[in-house]
Amino acid sequence: MKKVLFTAVAVFAFGFSNAQEIGSETPELVSKKGENYLPEEGDWAISFNADGIFKYIGNSFNGKTDNAAPSVDYIRTNAFVGKMFITDKTAYRVVANLGFGSTTDTNPVGANSVEVKQSGFDLAAGLGKEWRRGNTRLQGFYGADALLSIKSNSSETTTTFISNSALVSSVEVKSGLGLGIGVQGFVGAEYFIFPKFAIGAQYTYGLGFDLQGKSKTTTTTAAGSNSADGGKGSAFQLGNVGIASVNLTLHF
Repeated sequence: MKKVLFTAVAVFAFGFSNAQEIGSETPELVSKKGENYLPEEGDWAISFNADGIFKYIGNSFNGKTDNAAPSVDYIRTNAFVGKMFITDKTAYRVVANLGFGSTTDTNPVGANSVEVKQSGFDLAAGLGKEWRRGNTRLQGFYGADALLSIKSNSSETTTTFISNSALVSSVEVKSGLGLGIGVQGFVGAEYFIFPKFAIGAQYTYGLGFDLQGKSKTTTTTAAGSNSADGGKGSAFQLGNVGIASVNLTLHF
């Protein structure tokens, strides 16, 4: 389904562009209201994930509700991308995502009540530069980002007697702080369907290094409590070429 969608979008974009340019040596880059289609020096832009739109279109065509859509993956899912154009063809990029989460679930297990609490945060940020090519509404772009990520999470499982709420046991696990640094090159294309409004896709290839700090597990029972440290680790990653995002971009 994803290949069909991408093919349809590509055919539409190229067909629409060619239809406008037939019979004219100079493509029309200004709307009837005099608005420029392409970004200009001094413009700002924001990009956001278009997965939901593609999934909705896929559902509409085949009546299903479980169509998969290409996912955004600038460092982390659903990251925000902002741009500042320093010329008509170059821009600085800011990539950012900050997520917090907390859940609590309580379920009876035999004569006990088991409560599970989970929480965590994930911060990702990056700075980069983008270069653009093309003189029509179909624009190519390429560049690189430097990336940084920080994350941490914890969970606590508490078991008590249902009859009197007395503690049976509590196990709390805190992850060590995770740090990641990396760089990624990117290349993509977008088509300006309206003035300063584009839809496009980006491909990336990244290099990253992650450090994971020691975790800590604390177990508490009626007899007392004790703590134990977990291990620490590191990881080196060289990313595979693939679709990193299908996104809409607004310039202003």
